[in-house]
Amino acid sequence: MNTVARELDAAQTVQDRLNVLCDVLCFRICTLRYPPGFRLSETALAEEFACSRTPLRRVLAWLEREELISSRQGVGTFVTALDASNLGQNFVVRSTLERAVVDIDPIDDPTPLVARFEDLQDRCARLKAQPGVSVFAELDMEAFDAFVEVTGNEALRQSCKSYYGRTTRHQLHSLAKDHVWLEAAYDNLCAHLSNMHSAVAAANLEAAAYYQIAYTRMIAP
Repeated sequence: MNTVARELDAAQTVQDRLNVLCDVLCFRICTLRYPPGFRLSETALAEEFACSRTPLRRVLAWLEREELISSRQGVGTFVTALDASNLGQNFVVRSTLERAVVDIDPIDDPTPLVARFEDLQDRCARLKAQPGVSVFAELDMEAFDAFVEVTGNEALRQSCKSYYGRTTRHQLHSLAKDHVWLEAAYDNLCAHLSNMHSAVAAANLEAAAYYQIAYTRMIAP
């Protein structure tokens, strides 16, 4: 039994199982494990995750609403390419939501996040010696997930993650084509993680929001 199958087996509710499947597939799409044009097979996924196709269909329907996949009747389900016409607007919404993270139900004590950012900072410093796009994507996503934990509002966290998913592949497509850009992106991410670590260590959530929004705007088109 693989890791995902074990997580599904341990899930307490139907919604928990759906969340596990959503998280796994979003992660694979947003880190380019499933690149644009990749065909998703319900049968293959059900076999891999040791689950029925019914919950997978619900998850795939949600991913389609999030504009991460597209279903073509009689052809199949494919990972979408980025829609350039909506990308700029999606980045504006993403940065606006990032501002809201520190304004709506901010946590009283960000201390638990200090260790997370410190670990991410250390990993980034180690990994940039041999930079890779997939590893960079994982670090970037984990850093964003840590930031949105600043708010206790679950709906806001999910909205932030939704717009992160709609925008993050923009940067990764460019990095996959240019090693020099990839090295620069690692430097930028390491600097960002250092800033975030300093901000949460000082319990300065305003600074954390400032750094996050600045980082997002830096990678926007």
